[in-house]
Amino acid sequence: MEIGVDLKIEEAAGSDVDEIINLYRLVYGRKYPISYGTDPDLLKRAIENNETHKCLIVRDVLNRTIGGVLIVEIDSFNKIGKMVGLVVHPTYQRHKIGNGLVEFVSDFFLKHDTRLNSLYATTRTIAVGPQVIFIKNNYLPLGIFPNAHRLRQYETVTLFAKFRDGILAKRKPELSASTKVIPLYNILKELVPEIKIPKTSDINPVNTSESDEDWEFEIIRAPSYVLRKFNERFPDPSDRFFPFHTPNMIIADKLGRMEIFAYFSKRDGYCTLIKSTHPITDLNGHLTSLYMQLDDIGVSYIEVLVNVKHTPLIDTLLTGQFLPSAIYPAMREINNNYEDYIIMSRTMEPLNFRGMAVVSPFKPFIDQYVDAWKKVNLDTIEVIYGPKT
Repeated sequence: MEIGVDLKIEEAAGSDVDEIINLYRLVYGRKYPISYGTDPDLLKRAIENNETHKCLIVRDVLNRTIGGVLIVEIDSFNKIGKMVGLVVHPTYQRHKIGNGLVEFVSDFFLKHDTRLNSLYATTRTIAVGPQVIFIKNNYLPLGIFPNAHRLRQYETVTLFAKFRDGILAKRKPELSASTKVIPLYNILKELVPEIKIPKTSDINPVNTSESDEDWEFEIIRAPSYVLRKFNERFPDPSDRFFPFHTPNMIIADKLGRMEIFAYFSKRDGYCTLIKSTHPITDLNGHLTSLYMQLDDIGVSYIEVLVNVKHTPLIDTLLTGQFLPSAIYPAMREINNNYEDYIIMSRTMEPLNFRGMAVVSPFKPFIDQYVDAWKKVNLDTIEVIYGPKT
């Protein structure tokens, strides 16, 4: 595909690895948490494996230089793709390279290739340029990840997704959902008026009051060992649903009651809880113990992906000060239906949205998050007044 007189979109080759990495370093520096921009072996493997990745470049044919890059991670089992590492060389900023790459990838996977039901991407909020690209390509804003990455400062990122034609129409939503996730559904309804959403759940929330007993955890950080144990514990791929996150850490209760498989990026403090050997609801009242030990190893942000039908788990996380920050409708295909997921997140640092730049469709997501944060962190303050004098 040509996007300019001398600019052409093509598959990256192994010989392009060094130039691609140099481009990432030029634009993002050495602190940006994308492994493809720092690990040449990982990038080369991605380029060579067309089953799990599609690595595209925009080449200036005349000058024989790379003007832009976009990598797509492919999860054929779960029929979902993730766009990462979109970068444009400063010299080519006005040539609509970013838009051309996103448009090409979207058409390829959602109109021609049959492996995926949806594509998603996250964007930084230091500028709106990348967000505008996804809006122009009819991607749906789905929420935010507050304080998710620790770069020069704590940064919030946005979530976009686009679906194959007919997926959202075929989806049969849950009849009811936890009260606290309904605001996200209401925002989604404003963006997609024809979409069906659940009603407020009448299910009684589980008792998740804090306990005086602290659970003690041991942290095991050995990526190869952790991944091997993860596959042994959960041999069925359908039990390992958390697209594009591979566990590299085990959080193990010292008494053997639970093991939590997680991904942790030391570089930016980002942590996802992927799967546990027992329901997280077993941590009823003990989540503070978990937070304290994760904070000790540098975790500043925790994220959990929850099927919206799992109301007891959502209520447990809510009591543990997790907040719904994004929604992904029809994220997973199960038995010919498309099920919704909620992203629950907890920042360990003071919430700070100063300097954040977003396109207008994300404003309702920010407002609902701030409102939920205030109710959890401010409205519960107990004030005791002394006797009148």
